[in-house]
Amino acid sequence: MSSSNFVHLHAHSEYSLLDGAARLTDDHGNPSAFLKAMAQSGMPALALTDHGNMFGAIEFYEGCKSVGLNPIIGCEAYMAPHSRLDRKGQSEKEATRHITLLSKNLAGYRNLMQLLSKAYLEGFYYKPRIDKELLSQHAEGIVALSGCLKGEVAQALLAGDRDGAENLIGTYRSILGPDNFYLELMDHGLEKQQRVNKELVDIAKRGEIPLVATNDCHYFRKEDAPAHDVLLCIGTGKRLDEPNRLRYEAPEFYYKSSAEMAKLFSYAPQALRATVEIAEKCSTEIPLHQMLLPHFETPAGESVESCLEKLCWEGLKRLKLDALPEYARRLRYELGIIFKMGYASYFLIVRDFIDYARRNQVPVGPGRGSGAGSLVAYSLAITMVDPIRYGLLFERFLNPDRRSMPDLDIDFSDEGRERVIEYVRGKYGMHNVAQIITFGTMQARLVVRDVGRVLGVPLPEVDRLAKLIPAGVGIAQALETIPELKEAAQSNSQAKKLLSLAQKLEGLKRHTGVHAAGIVITKEAVHCYSPLAKSGNQGVITTQYSDVNLLKLGLLKMDFLGLRTLTIVDHACKMIRLKKNPEFDVMKIPLDDAKTYAMLREGNAFGVFQLESSGMRDLLRRLKPATFEDISATIALYRPGPMQSGMLDDFVERKNGNKKVTYAHRLLEPILKETCGAMIYQEQIMEIAKAMALFTPGQADGLRKAMGKKIIEEMQSTRQLFVDGCERNKISSKLANKVYDQIEKFGGYGFNKSHTVAYGLVTYQTAYLKANYPIEYVTALLTSEIGRGAIDAEGRENKIVSYMEQAKSMGLAVLPPDVQRSEGTFCIVEDQGAEKILFGLLAVKNVGSGAVESILRARKAEGPFKSLDDFCRRVDLRQANKKVVESMVKAGALDRLLPGTAAKLSRARMLESLAAVMDRAGKVKQDLDKGQGLLFESAALADPEAAAGEVRPLSERDILEGEREVLGFYLSGHPLNRYRQLIKKFGARSIGDLDRAPQAKTVSLAGMITQVSHLTTKATGAPWARVKLEDLTGEATLLVFPRAYAAGIGKMLRNQQIVLAKGRLSGQGEEAAAGRKELIVEELLTFEEALGQFSSRLAVQVPASARNDKTLYALRGIFSRYPGRCTVVLNLETASKESAQVVTEERVKITQTLLDELEALLGDGVWQIESAY
Repeated sequence: MSSSNFVHLHAHSEYSLLDGAARLTDDHGNPSAFLKAMAQSGMPALALTDHGNMFGAIEFYEGCKSVGLNPIIGCEAYMAPHSRLDRKGQSEKEATRHITLLSKNLAGYRNLMQLLSKAYLEGFYYKPRIDKELLSQHAEGIVALSGCLKGEVAQALLAGDRDGAENLIGTYRSILGPDNFYLELMDHGLEKQQRVNKELVDIAKRGEIPLVATNDCHYFRKEDAPAHDVLLCIGTGKRLDEPNRLRYEAPEFYYKSSAEMAKLFSYAPQALRATVEIAEKCSTEIPLHQMLLPHFETPAGESVESCLEKLCWEGLKRLKLDALPEYARRLRYELGIIFKMGYASYFLIVRDFIDYARRNQVPVGPGRGSGAGSLVAYSLAITMVDPIRYGLLFERFLNPDRRSMPDLDIDFSDEGRERVIEYVRGKYGMHNVAQIITFGTMQARLVVRDVGRVLGVPLPEVDRLAKLIPAGVGIAQALETIPELKEAAQSNSQAKKLLSLAQKLEGLKRHTGVHAAGIVITKEAVHCYSPLAKSGNQGVITTQYSDVNLLKLGLLKMDFLGLRTLTIVDHACKMIRLKKNPEFDVMKIPLDDAKTYAMLREGNAFGVFQLESSGMRDLLRRLKPATFEDISATIALYRPGPMQSGMLDDFVERKNGNKKVTYAHRLLEPILKETCGAMIYQEQIMEIAKAMALFTPGQADGLRKAMGKKIIEEMQSTRQLFVDGCERNKISSKLANKVYDQIEKFGGYGFNKSHTVAYGLVTYQTAYLKANYPIEYVTALLTSEIGRGAIDAEGRENKIVSYMEQAKSMGLAVLPPDVQRSEGTFCIVEDQGAEKILFGLLAVKNVGSGAVESILRARKAEGPFKSLDDFCRRVDLRQANKKVVESMVKAGALDRLLPGTAAKLSRARMLESLAAVMDRAGKVKQDLDKGQGLLFESAALADPEAAAGEVRPLSERDILEGEREVLGFYLSGHPLNRYRQLIKKFGARSIGDLDRAPQAKTVSLAGMITQVSHLTTKATGAPWARVKLEDLTGEATLLVFPRAYAAGIGKMLRNQQIVLAKGRLSGQGEEAAAGRKELIVEELLTFEEALGQFSSRLAVQVPASARNDKTLYALRGIFSRYPGRCTVVLNLETASKESAQVVTEERVKITQTLLDELEALLGDGVWQIESAY
């Protein structure tokens, strides 16, 4: 039999998630080795039948076409035994059967999309299911095979129900037509298959029903079976050695050759021939690279072109630019290209939803990406950046020489983004708008952990191997470059097996997700172009095709991005308009504000969009921006490429006049002058190519793309075009090559100027607000962090804490939360004649929007709360439950309910009485609901102090820990305050004085750990840590490198731990670059260890009220529990407030617990420690 007498019709790819292991493309997006092998085998065609989906259809189609295979688009669908709507009382096995469906033509392909869309949207139960009703509605153009052992026919035969099997066969033949249903023979050496095949051959013979031979292909080669078995375990959460797990019983589920299939089915040659016959029936041409823009409704009788042109000229007039010849020429040029390429409706669609957003107070960004280079977009108010003023190029956005859909990504405030999407759904139809699917892949570290778990490798060893692989590096590369990993693979058979299997699975698709910003808008219902799926627990409806494949189809894909900074700016502007300037418009602020640039030159950019990192703040101090163009350049240069290549340093030297600015040719000066002769932007490369080498705009964009991709062949061919063009322009080849060398060196690092100018505008706006309206801006910053992660999350920066510190450094006071005045968010209030920021209730842990709404409603209805009882009576206790109110008490939000009482006592009383008060309030409400009135009003409204009885006041430490628990930081004080004098005796240096300490000097720092980031080195994967340490004067970074980490320091690093760190000051790293030294830790002592090392005597103040036998007996008990070497001195207060000192015979070890017990017995601040030094 020739190799062309068989075609695989039942074939799975990696898109049968965690079950299929055959890749469709390689790492570079080219057809995979598997597809190439299928073509080289002589098979004329190949089918793709993934489980319940068409995720890979476009990728498969293109790959097959490029290697000369006829692609047959299909699916192994899940069939509900009865109705797809039936979901009761069935196991997964009972609820789903398999059937193989293949599309014969475009009609079949479209019906397959309909079937699989409805399987997800209507039939999902364990799996996306169709039923016979759906199949009969969408049968045109479809060939069906009876399926594997999980197929309905096979299941009936295995159950001994021959009549039932024949009835099913008759039903399918009736639905699809007798020529479009085949009985499917499979042989993987399984006894059940032999039984089923025997029956099928007999049924086929008796009923003249066609047979077809298939192999249930799940992986490429036979030797891939072990890796596939591991993949199944990953998908089912099982270990390889578990006896009852899902497994394929033989290593036969691979893409067998025609000869192997001929040997297996020698008894049924007609079944082999049928594969080719079916393949010849199937000829689906999927239309790609169309332009499938949705219809845009224009005024009666007006074309989209004339409508767009009219709106553009109106916009130019609104901008007062219509009389300028340069703008008129540019607009005509852009419109000409847009009309020629057929994109007029695209711009109208985008303008429409942006106009909706602005009319409905949804903040819109000034632009993003290359779209800011379009004057059409500017005139339509899609962008807010003048492309001519800033030298931005239309061709960077829309290349007239290359037909590709425009890509205008739009930023909306994160609070308003969903409203705009809903508007688009309403305008174009719910069925014409969908979110876009994404696919997660098995990345190197993750797959090592997955395989290790499946193999039962001890977790520490798996963790060690995974951490040896640097982030973003594949296993193969890591084995070549990481000696420890290579050694492990060579010397340890277990590690070798793990890494080998992981390497085979690395990069396979693992799960689906939802694109963070992308939506697709279609002319007809989305399922006419892409099948639909449901993704995630929320059941979000998505396309089954990725964004890349939707664009290949020619669909309109838009990115609706939620930018939090726009929300921050909007909130700040609303506060400014409310109390200071009703006409304030952030789009009309001057771009030359002196205060703004003075602030930035000082590096004071914390909280400023794109500029707040320490490295960026250092660059601002060096670069000293004085113009908006300088801000744009700063953003463009602060990236790894320009920094590593020396571009950044070179620019700073030129900008500050330390290096002469020269130009290789006079034509370069007008292009490079604004960047001091440096090639920073991609647009500059394009302008150089046009000016020197006479490139067309399209050719110049081609050069830009070649530089960005660094494809050697393209760069060499483009060099020759550049040199030839220069020679035509009377520029020598020597100079042309010199300039091209510079382009090659720096062009790959060039940044998109359109994007940096547009985003630079947002950056400037935030800087302007911070410099000119600091309290409004910081208030908005604080509000923006509410709900953005758990308080005190390990390794995560608490931005509210950072912004509170920023407020303090700017001289802005932040008041604690107050149930009498606070809103849900942070707000500005008048307090003692000054503006202050009032803490928002929603920023208190456990306090949700329902509780806040109830509080604000009650306050508005009846005024301030009079007591805790009054508060509990008036708010909705279902929303403001005990946990919520406890959190508010700890935060100090209820302190004003007991005016004149110290927080230590008021919070203790409220926490003690809360349960009883809430219980009484609940009963009062029940009485009122029953219409009984306040029968026991006086008792119900009892004073919580009376209810609490005698309550021990909270200690200062209790107060602070409570605040930190619910706010994430200490609000009313700091735990280090009580140790201020003692820390000085440790010989520790103040963090605030570190800037004056010389580099490499050994110093000690004492403070509290506020953040720990456990990391691994890229080279060896060894653990180390970056730690934030704060004292009462500031914050420093501790670097605990691998040797110190392994010596035991790594285990000591915990948030809120007070430590004494000794080490060397470093002048390297981001913190040091920002002007703050880092300490390389050599020794670390806990607070108690430091106390033991530095303390010689403990003095305890005993007040007159406590001078009794009971107290002194308790004191002796405390001292006995902490034996040590420190002398104890008692300062006994007399009735006349004098003090008598008694040196006791007690010797103690000073610990935090000892000090806490002394304060619990005698009150805060009763101890003093004297140093031995």
